[in-house]
Amino acid sequence: MALKVHYKFKQHGVDLTSGYCYIFNYSAFENDPEPIVLYLNTITGTHPKTRRQWRFHQGINLNYLPRTERLAFVENWNREILKNKGNVKLTWNKVQVKYPYMKAFIRRYFYTPAYYIRNLKYIPPEAANDVIVKSYFKDYSSYVKRRVASHFRQDQMKGQKR
Repeated sequence: MALKVHYKFKQHGVDLTSGYCYIFNYSAFENDPEPIVLYLNTITGTHPKTRRQWRFHQGINLNYLPRTERLAFVENWNREILKNKGNVKLTWNKVQVKYPYMKAFIRRYFYTPAYYIRNLKYIPPEAANDVIVKSYFKDYSSYVKRRVASHFRQDQMKGQKR
């Protein structure tokens, strides 16, 4: 089976829908054990070249967004949801064009084995501000800044070697 992208996916009794926020506990975390995620999509299937199984959700981890920008982004996104009467679909192309700075905050979350994601909860748009403000003590933006700077330095080093 080839790779398939799902913009709606059901897990643990919760319907994940592209463009909406979710919070969960993630046991296979690298930095953030309780991400607040703006869900993009779910990818399933076997990669045609490598033959590896892909089973993960992709989303923008809002805890990686700097505190100063976090609330403003959520308020703008909620306006977008209201303007479109809840009919939004956040795709990779939309992120690249409209929110290019968000590419560094996109994360993949494996949904199998099932115990990786626990306590999955939908965050309604009207409650998003409260959840985001409550999560201000979790700020992983400095990690992302270091990672981006590291990639920038590596690109510069490659350019000098030529």
